[in-house]
Amino acid sequence: MMAGAAIGVALICAGCGVSSAVLNPAFVNTVVGGVVPVTPGPGADFILVRGHNDTNQPVEFIVTIEREVLVLDDNGNIQFDDLGNFVTQSVRRTVLLNTFPGGLTNDLGVVFPCKVSPVTLIGLGENLLPTDAAVFVDGGGAGGIEGFGVTAGNLNPLSLAAGNFNCGDTVIFEAIQSSSVPGGVALLAFLLPGSEQPSEFQGPNTFVNLEQFAQSQVREND
Repeated sequence: MMAGAAIGVALICAGCGVSSAVLNPAFVNTVVGGVVPVTPGPGADFILVRGHNDTNQPVEFIVTIEREVLVLDDNGNIQFDDLGNFVTQSVRRTVLLNTFPGGLTNDLGVVFPCKVSPVTLIGLGENLLPTDAAVFVDGGGAGGIEGFGVTAGNLNPLSLAAGNFNCGDTVIFEAIQSSSVPGGVALLAFLLPGSEQPSEFQGPNTFVNLEQFAQSQVREND
């Protein structure tokens, strides 16, 4: 259902050398897939995570990733263990995606770089636990607006080690109306494999533009 089209999704770049804010409209997918990419693709440095609101209420998706990063000493040097292997540590990052029913405001995405520091887990809830509030409904939750939290329940985090996703894929978390669950909102997860992404497009390649933009920001910071 979700794989056939690109719903107008605004992109946020988390950890790309720029602030986590909605980027220039040049990076926004606004037309049907096949003209612009709906996944970063196998050669891209990003994973795209989207929150899709198919309810009649505002929904805030609490998207959390875990990645492995190199441990550095006080001088910025890479640390090695006794066997000569890189020392790494797991680091989590949470991004809030505030969506609203109807129009283009019901779908928002965030891109995470994934090559230098591999993303190992992707899920909902700050601690990636089934008891966490995975989304806040009818309010911003962390934004101070009253609402109620819906737990992740059986929606387990996606794992790189288990082959649930790869760098270049798109992960979609969807909130739908359901009378069979507490609160009336159920959560689903979908994957759009980057390996199935066409290599050529009639229009701009969103993620090539984004990667070039991120690299230019790194050069300017240097």
